[in-house]
Amino acid sequence: DGRVMGCYLHGLFSADDFRREFLAQLGGRGDGALHYDARIEEILDRWADHLERHLALDAIAALAGIGTPSL
Repeated sequence: DGRVMGCYLHGLFSADDFRREFLAQLGGRGDGALHYDARIEEILDRWADHLERHLALDAIAALAGIGTPSL
């Protein structure tokens, strides 16, 4: 139907209240269950766990001349 919106403001939709209200104005009917900051924290924790399991972080830290990383 040719209707497209865009935004160059990084992080604009990471504000839960703004995102819910904006999407509601567009006719969105979501339950608003997404909590952006908590979701990002969960994803980063899983990523850190993955890196810790699959990389020799002590060896990488030694090569870089820094202390042992704490994940």
